[in-house]
Amino acid sequence: MRDAFSSDFRLLTTEVLHAAYEAKDLLTKRDPAKSRALYYRVSYITTQVASLQKASMDLALQKPAGQRESLYLQGLSSVASRLERISDLMLNLDRQAGYLNDLNFLESYNLAEFFQHIFQGLEKIHPALVNRDVNLAVRLGQVEEKLDALYAARFSRLIKEFGPEVSAGDLVTVLMIVHYLERIGDMLLEIGEKIIYIIMGEKIKLEQYKALGEGLKAAGAASMEPASLDFHSIWGGRSGCRIGVVGKPDVNGLSQVGQTVVFKHGPASKLTRERENLELWDEIRPGLTPKVKAFIPAQAGTEAALMLEFIPSRNLQAIFMEKASDSAFGGLRQAFQTMIDLWVESRRDITAKSDFCLQAQERLPEARTVYPKLIDHYGSVGQWPLRSVPGLLEEAKKLEATLAAPFKVRIHGDFNLSNLLYDPEAKKLNFVDLYRSREADYIQDVSVMLLSIIRLPVVSYEARKKLCQAALVGEGIARRFASSVGDETFEARLAFGLARSFITSVRFVLEEKLAALFVARARYLWERLLDHGRRGGQWADFHYSLDIFDINLD
Repeated sequence: MRDAFSSDFRLLTTEVLHAAYEAKDLLTKRDPAKSRALYYRVSYITTQVASLQKASMDLALQKPAGQRESLYLQGLSSVASRLERISDLMLNLDRQAGYLNDLNFLESYNLAEFFQHIFQGLEKIHPALVNRDVNLAVRLGQVEEKLDALYAARFSRLIKEFGPEVSAGDLVTVLMIVHYLERIGDMLLEIGEKIIYIIMGEKIKLEQYKALGEGLKAAGAASMEPASLDFHSIWGGRSGCRIGVVGKPDVNGLSQVGQTVVFKHGPASKLTRERENLELWDEIRPGLTPKVKAFIPAQAGTEAALMLEFIPSRNLQAIFMEKASDSAFGGLRQAFQTMIDLWVESRRDITAKSDFCLQAQERLPEARTVYPKLIDHYGSVGQWPLRSVPGLLEEAKKLEATLAAPFKVRIHGDFNLSNLLYDPEAKKLNFVDLYRSREADYIQDVSVMLLSIIRLPVVSYEARKKLCQAALVGEGIARRFASSVGDETFEARLAFGLARSFITSVRFVLEEKLAALFVARARYLWERLLDHGRRGGQWADFHYSLDIFDINLD
């Protein structure tokens, strides 16, 4: 299949390279005939790209391909689109040069330096794709870095040159020209990433690929080339991190557990904190969390990388989604008991305010984006006024300021089903994603866990009853812990925490009826709390109905 496209693709890359040579010449010497020739060449490139994309689509439809070949056809089409964009940028260079009052004005900016790197990049595309050469693809990213540096230098100079002695029009034109040259670098970078996608079968940015290579070396696996490894994404979340499992395939093409690691790439501040927390937790409870194999700090920019021990277990959320079985309930009980043991050991008798209302306010814009009517609705139900969520939340925040936990403990920080790995047979539990771990009110962990259970996307009556039972199990365990340590304001603080988690969980709910029930539960809790406060009640006497966990969509 690939042979059918190789010659056409090579012709396409050659045509784009010729367009680059012609554009370079037109920036040094204006020639209407050569401008027309460039225009016709770019038009021909557009036709080539359309033809190649149609042929690849027809082939995919007529003869269902395997996964690898489908990936190749998809990637080839994407690379062709970016080559077409590069040819359009070459045409834009010629058009911009036509606005110059003095063509010699360009000479001092040494634009040939840009083209030298562009030519080298274009020449690498065909061999990188045909030979599945990741190293060549990575060098396309290096071309982008060099063009960025050249652009930055020219931009800085142009800003300084603006003044009455130099034509503002010519300066703006030069700025546009170097901008187009820099954009060509962006296209080459994206082509490099597409080629890596074709080879590895996973979308991964060049920055992430390089961090992966550095991480493997730091973890003592320097002999493992990233391109030869089995890489697949896991645990999609909202932390802004790219997470994947990286392993060395065996003879059957499967990753060997002993040679497998977890790769995380993302904001340096989050990964630095996660590394510190993982090392702390490893001291507190060895074996409960993944071991840190390597940490790659941010080089340029703000992205860092972590290499972690791979734990071959499923997360508890998957076990609950498959069937809320005895295994799922057993894992939940074990998770709560593990946390309680840690809370007891780490307890410090210092009061702690959780600021649940403030957390809800900070995330409210995201909830409003998904369900604006639910968040902003106000009016009345019979004779009872119905305030908007923001108004209700603002009043509840003032009331929450009068409430505090009697002690602090070490919390997970994001204690939910997806961050718990569980092996039902071995009854082995592991915690992951600990970058939010800190000293705080343990109610933070309790409320997050309970909502992670009842927001699972199941709709049948029986399934939702099981989730309600699971939430009641978790709430009951936490309640008994509170009683054992003399925490008299447990229920009031949990009400604030649950209201926060109900309203922020709306962001993750696609079923509008379920979202409406979540908002209603948050309203109920805030109204109960506010009524209790207005009556001057003691927080130890506050109670809510356990029916809030029974959310039936039928």
